[in-house]
Amino acid sequence: MAQSQDHLLVAAIDFGTTYSGYAFSMKDTFKTDPLKIYTNQAWNAGGKQLLSLKTPTCILLDSNKQFDSFGYDAENRYADLVMDDDHEDYFYFHRFKMSLHNNKVNI
Repeated sequence: MAQSQDHLLVAAIDFGTTYSGYAFSMKDTFKTDPLKIYTNQAWNAGGKQLLSLKTPTCILLDSNKQFDSFGYDAENRYADLVMDDDHEDYFYFHRFKMSLHNNKVNI
């Protein structure tokens, strides 16, 4: 017999070529207000006070090819590394979505 699962929320991820974002709705909130959808409004564009619902689809990996940062954080961190001439051991990717269908990615 199949067990029913009690889900607490529904989430959507918009993984775009240029920008990415997400939204979610909580089960309890949906019952009383189905149009109440939460989004991230805390991304600061370019390190400034410009708030954005989306962040650039870019990722920064460290010298061990491990995750360092994503989105505006990755852009800002990599720019700082370049300015300090410390970027050679890092891997910065942007607008990479269309390459994800390949079987192998060389980094």
